[in-house]
Amino acid sequence: MIDAIQNILAPVIADYLGFVILGIVGFFLRNLPAKWRLDVEQKHRDALHRALLTGVNFAFDTLQLHPAVVTHDKAIAVVVDYVKGSVPDALKRLAPSQEQLEAMARAKLQEKLDAVLGRDRLAEALREAGA
Repeated sequence: MIDAIQNILAPVIADYLGFVILGIVGFFLRNLPAKWRLDVEQKHRDALHRALLTGVNFAFDTLQLHPAVVTHDKAIAVVVDYVKGSVPDALKRLAPSQEQLEAMARAKLQEKLDAVLGRDRLAEALREAGA
């Protein structure tokens, strides 16, 4: 009697177990590529920002050596050219526009200048707002 019940239930249990395992494998196969894409995108963003900082340091060093020769726009162009040459894969993957690259370079350059001059824009804005 127990053998007969076991013979009937064994294929049903095996089928349900197979469906559960298949569902778990499907879940992981569907979600892991998204995780990998995010990791790859994060690495490209980090590479882009490191290249921006390196380009800003290079432009800032040039600015210190020849302050009359280098204008603000030329410094931004130097940074953008450096970024384009150093991380082409990140630029291809993230596809920022020229304006976005220039805005990022301008922001990083302003951040570097503020650090060198000891300027705290947040504190200034709070003082102006009366806080």
